[in-house]
Amino acid sequence: MDITPYEHTVQYYETDQMSVVHHSNYIRWFEEARIDAFEKIGLGYKHMEEIGIISPVVGVSAKYKTMAKFYDTVKIELKFVKYTGIRLYIEYVITDSVTGEVRCTGESEHCFIDREGKIISLKRSYPEIHEKMEQYVEKGD
Repeated sequence: MDITPYEHTVQYYETDQMSVVHHSNYIRWFEEARIDAFEKIGLGYKHMEEIGIISPVVGVSAKYKTMAKFYDTVKIELKFVKYTGIRLYIEYVITDSVTGEVRCTGESEHCFIDREGKIISLKRSYPEIHEKMEQYVEKGD
């Protein structure tokens, strides 16, 4: 199942003296899009944390293609590319909402832990959440 893209308008504080977005903001936008996606599929972070599931980032990378500038609107598309019940891998593509030009691509890796920091298996501990997550993982051909 597809998750609709998230849109973000570049803010002045996200830019440098040349009105170009600072590279660290793309990682923040990955997070904004990820939180939005989880809300859209009914697994919002707030709810997940209330029931004891925390999903920290254990790895993140970005490749910068072209520059976004102040007041541009970017579209962040993401897809869940792999899910094991314990780990989730997400890919991102950030494009200019007007031109479609790719600004940045990236990926992040997450695990699932309880409040004490112990790794948990959603498949074993939260089967209903596990089933929902599996619905959104991109299936290969």
